[in-house]
Amino acid sequence: MFRTFFVAFMLLLAAKVSAQVVDDFSDGDFTNNPTWFGTTADFIVNSSQQLQLNNTVTATSYLSTPHNLPDLNAKEWRVWAKQSFSPSSSNYGRVYLTADNADLTLVQNGYYLQFGEANAIDAIRLFKIQGGVATQLCTGVDGQIANSFTVRVKVKRDAVGNWSLFADLSGGQNFILQGTANDPGSLTGTHFGVLDTYTSSNANKFFYDDIYIGNESIDNQPPILNSATANSPTQVDVFFNESLDPTSAQNAINYSINPNISISSATLDPLNTSLIHLTTGTALTNGTSYSLTTTNISDISSNVSGNQTVNFQYLIAESVLPGDVIINEFFPDPTPVIGLPEVEFVEIYNKSNKILNLTGWKIGDASSDGTIANSWLLPGEYKVLTASANIPAFTTTLAIGVTSFPSLNNAADDVILKDNLGQIIDKLSFTDEWYGDEDKKNGGYSLELINPNDPCSDSDNWIASTWILGGTPGFLNSVFNPLVDVDGPEIDFVLASSPNYLEFHFNEGMDSLSLVLCSLTFNPELTVQNRFIPEEFPSTMLVQFNESLVPSQLYTYNINPILDCWGNGIGWNGEFVLPENPETGDVIINEILQNPLNGGQDWIELYNNSDKVINLKDWQFANFEGDTIANFKSIANNYLLQPKDYVVVGEDSNFVKQNYPFAIPGKFLFSEMPSYNNDSGTVYLIYNAEIIDKVSYLDEWHFDLLDNTDGVSLERIDPKGESSSSFNWHSAAEDIGFATPGRVNSQFRPAVSNGEISFTEDILSPDNDGHQDVLQINYNLTNSGLLGKAQIYDDRGRLIKTIFTNELLGSFGTFSWDGTTNQHVKASIGVYLLVFEVFSTDGGVFFTEQKGFTLAGKL
Repeated sequence: MFRTFFVAFMLLLAAKVSAQVVDDFSDGDFTNNPTWFGTTADFIVNSSQQLQLNNTVTATSYLSTPHNLPDLNAKEWRVWAKQSFSPSSSNYGRVYLTADNADLTLVQNGYYLQFGEANAIDAIRLFKIQGGVATQLCTGVDGQIANSFTVRVKVKRDAVGNWSLFADLSGGQNFILQGTANDPGSLTGTHFGVLDTYTSSNANKFFYDDIYIGNESIDNQPPILNSATANSPTQVDVFFNESLDPTSAQNAINYSINPNISISSATLDPLNTSLIHLTTGTALTNGTSYSLTTTNISDISSNVSGNQTVNFQYLIAESVLPGDVIINEFFPDPTPVIGLPEVEFVEIYNKSNKILNLTGWKIGDASSDGTIANSWLLPGEYKVLTASANIPAFTTTLAIGVTSFPSLNNAADDVILKDNLGQIIDKLSFTDEWYGDEDKKNGGYSLELINPNDPCSDSDNWIASTWILGGTPGFLNSVFNPLVDVDGPEIDFVLASSPNYLEFHFNEGMDSLSLVLCSLTFNPELTVQNRFIPEEFPSTMLVQFNESLVPSQLYTYNINPILDCWGNGIGWNGEFVLPENPETGDVIINEILQNPLNGGQDWIELYNNSDKVINLKDWQFANFEGDTIANFKSIANNYLLQPKDYVVVGEDSNFVKQNYPFAIPGKFLFSEMPSYNNDSGTVYLIYNAEIIDKVSYLDEWHFDLLDNTDGVSLERIDPKGESSSSFNWHSAAEDIGFATPGRVNSQFRPAVSNGEISFTEDILSPDNDGHQDVLQINYNLTNSGLLGKAQIYDDRGRLIKTIFTNELLGSFGTFSWDGTTNQHVKASIGVYLLVFEVFSTDGGVFFTEQKGFTLAGKL
């Protein structure tokens, strides 16, 4: 008797255990535990351990397995399903909860889920089929699976035939009641299965997983409050993790919002029964944080929750204007690593009092844009924008991902911030000169904005970060300085251009309206025809006159009042001149320092030998290398060289001023220079592809008695003399410090043209053979009663012979030299220079001329 009872008990237990099917395909196949039958060649278990249709042609395929359910009372079915296409009448899936035939194409009785249908009303639908006729029992919302979808579905049937259809449309475990129906029929059937109808293009796009068939799971957990979202000043949506009992969910007394928000009603969403719409009696305030508390909320299984609280903010995006959000820091060169993540980023800052949503905003450079992820930007808040894949590199929660983040060039690029409508909110064009530090520009340091309140921020408002890590993404900048500018603007310079233009250059951004309205007066009088103002806060203004400007004419101007972009006002007076185009010889090379002191650099002094005002911008220096003119270096800045004035061009004016006491401040112009050899070389001065002056120098041109010529300049003697004549150059005098940068040369000796001299013959051979034994010199002067001096120098600039000094001269005459020196010896064969100077009786220079000749002889 006991044996019979025990066997019966075990058979009953086995039946109950076997009346459950669970398959997540983690064993990698569908042929065992449980065993599936059907068109098995059309299915695989993929690498994600999901059952997947794997065909190539148009067909209908199915798999089924016995469910072993003795009845359908208190039973539950769960399945995960995915279709990677938009369903249609030719492409849909079915999941048979129970079927009367293992061949699902021949089912006459049972229940199934339908995924897909004609038109765009596709919904998850539960059908009963009896005698081959299908009847819909309940359904989800039309259109919920009209496109490619991933869902998890749960179906329950109780003991009296009440069916409940649940789904999580994200494929998760938060099931929402989709529909209910009552059907107490007993179409128990024998098999569970999936059936796919498809065209060839979708023959591998059906997926199934996590199948459960068995007794109903008992819900004994109260609903969980997930979140709250404010949609308007008077509506808050409350989300739970499961469907709710309508009575408790719609009782407004079960909800409270702090601070100080009353609730007038609670309405359960008719489609999503885990969602409640609260209507408030008090309007929410934009940008304010709130807490929502719920109590006594029941799910459909009568589980009641206690007090639960979530926080939320009421955020409504406001309209943005350019300048509301600014680029506050950026990191174009993250290598080498100093302390920041080795990834590029751009930090933005909301300097307005507006609440902004960044959805659809763009961050870009000169060539491409990236899309900023959905995020709110509150007043005074920073966000760090970087490539989405780089978000884990940042510890700050303010990092926001950007799809297709632009790759910023290290040396120079644009950084552009746009809103969702394409409006430029902020833009900058940077170069690596912005770092202000030769070491930091090589990488690892960000560029930080100094003053975010500067209304006309430019390159002067940016500098390399001083923070120990190399930057401050998401935090106050290390160089932050909020000081307000209280100083009036200044005019750096004005530049006239032909035929009738004048350009004002200011030292800071200006208020454009003040430039439009300011008074402009000129002397000699000029009439303003147009004012060209390039932007809202310009640093330049171009004025066009009705009259043409007269070259080299001095004009004065008065401009008043003008305001900078901070609102500081001032009036300004000044002068300007229209420069003229130069001709060869107008500007000359006047002094050369090609062998500088230790630590110094080469420099060249220019002299304006004309009556013109000449702009040196774009003039070039070059040297001679490889049998050609080479190594061109251009003057980048405007510089007006006045008539008969000097300017020193080089790379280190401070060194020159410190080492040459007679240097004139204000006569220096920075420019990169070619390298000039110490012993010999050629200095080319070029404008508009024309050689304006050229000096081919030798170190031997220096005074022969100098032991050391380091730091000694070569000075031009006569501005009108030949540029490459050794007789026209000499070492600068020792008593003025061996150079005269920016002033008249210590060796200056100009030619005065109040007469002329000539040689009877320019060759002398003092060998007493009766031929060319003396050099005969003839002179003609415009006046008589003058004092004269005649001297002979050799080709190294040494005095050889003083023929006479302070000799009274007539208006014309002749004198000679016999070839002997002051030491009464015969001079050596070579080239010599006669220097003839004539003075008035009061000591003034009346006439001077230099003339070369040759002393010949037998070798």
